[in-house]
Amino acid sequence: MNSLVVVLVLLLGVVLVSPLADRFGVPAPVALTLVGALLALLPDAPTELIEPELVLPLFLPPLLFAAAQRSSRRDFTRNWKILLALAVGLVLVTTAVVAAVARWIDPSLPLWSAIALGAIVSPPDPVAATSLAGRLGLPKRLVSILEGEGLINDAVALVVYTMAVSAALTGSLSVPDGAGTLAVSVLVAPLAGLFVGWVGRTLISHLSDPRAEVGLSLLLPYAAYLGLEELGGSGVLAVVVAGLMLGQHGSDAYTGAGFLAGGTVWRVLDWMIGGFAFGLVGFELVKVVADPGVPTYGVGVAAAVCLAAVMTRGLFVLPLGWLAGRRMRKTSEGHGWRESVVVSWAGMRGVVTLATALALPDDFPGRPVVLFAAIAVVVVTLIGQGLSLPWLVRALGVRSSEEEQDDIGRARALAAGAALARLDELHADGRVDDEVAGVVRKRYARAVPDLREDLPEAVQQRIFDVTKVSRHLRDAEQAAVLSLRSEGEVSAEAADRVLRDIAARSLRDSYRHGS
Repeated sequence: MNSLVVVLVLLLGVVLVSPLADRFGVPAPVALTLVGALLALLPDAPTELIEPELVLPLFLPPLLFAAAQRSSRRDFTRNWKILLALAVGLVLVTTAVVAAVARWIDPSLPLWSAIALGAIVSPPDPVAATSLAGRLGLPKRLVSILEGEGLINDAVALVVYTMAVSAALTGSLSVPDGAGTLAVSVLVAPLAGLFVGWVGRTLISHLSDPRAEVGLSLLLPYAAYLGLEELGGSGVLAVVVAGLMLGQHGSDAYTGAGFLAGGTVWRVLDWMIGGFAFGLVGFELVKVVADPGVPTYGVGVAAAVCLAAVMTRGLFVLPLGWLAGRRMRKTSEGHGWRESVVVSWAGMRGVVTLATALALPDDFPGRPVVLFAAIAVVVVTLIGQGLSLPWLVRALGVRSSEEEQDDIGRARALAAGAALARLDELHADGRVDDEVAGVVRKRYARAVPDLREDLPEAVQQRIFDVTKVSRHLRDAEQAAVLSLRSEGEVSAEAADRVLRDIAARSLRDSYRHGS
């Protein structure tokens, strides 16, 4: 069977299986992993779907970029201590523990190969964790922590991975080379990401063709990633910074049609690539298990590594959550032991672990055992933790508050209030006459029927009085929602939903009035 046929079938599986999995309450990553395994069991299945060295640069940039655009800069700054502990401390601790356990089970495994294995399995997958978190209705703070951890820990793990692979192949670690890789990845990458984001925003703001706007946004993550790779560093952090910048400051650069089209294209692309990656996990698992080069003790190494990775996360996160809970005891957010248990169990591995394992050179010492153990960790955490996480969340009663769930209504109300304030200014300046202002107010009244009781009376009155938006009102609405998102007052998902509503309404009005 041609590998392209299997790729097509696997993509078709993403389209058909994911909705069915959601309908029956099965996590989509788990279902797609099983689909990939079934395809690999076909009698004439190809031995390889995609070149191993292409997995990381093809899949990782768009997945990280899409996740970063959904995140909030305020969430990063608010949770920076916890994120630093999880993304740096936990990655390094997990790497060390896994390496020690792997060497204890298999003393013949070289030290640097064991360290590479630890770096491969240390970062949880942001796509798996956040897709489950969003569907389960977890509190906004927990979702922000899981998203932030998944975005940053990849950069740390890949730096350790790169140095460990180099040392394993050469027999020793080059301190200057390692320091150079670390410096480029940590110091240069954020600047490069800011530059790519700024250039992208500037170019998009000068384009008027929605196709060109969306096309350019698709190229930006690859530009950030490959640029840093050419400089000798990890491009993960550059992609994350560029995505954060475009998510926070790039929405107003698009035309209404470009913003709507871009949001749709990115959601579909993120969904398809992520689903395909999980299918590839199942496919590769079957091929690795069937590989005669894997020694029998590889099963013991894999089992020990799985146990070490899961237990290390729990033993690290639970005390960290206790310390965080003590610091936040006087705030309204709260962070108890139940939330810590959920965070510790939401450590599913995915595309980064798969890609780095497959990218190991053929002459890498202990490659069959390392590859088998890495894919085993992905499958065990995806299926074991992925299937049990919804039950755990329900059993512990960890849910977002009604106030958090009303983010969309709150953002819509504040956006309408900002638009009406702008309409008042235009009307007072004589730039909008009484008749036009009256039509606008009537249309806005129908578009925004709901009000939150805690809004200022002046804003409530304006929302009742107004309803349509011109270019000035759309700008005011967007600015208000972007401010809410930047300050962390509403979730990034809710803000993006309202921004799409604003863009869609503006686009409908432009067609209605022939402009």
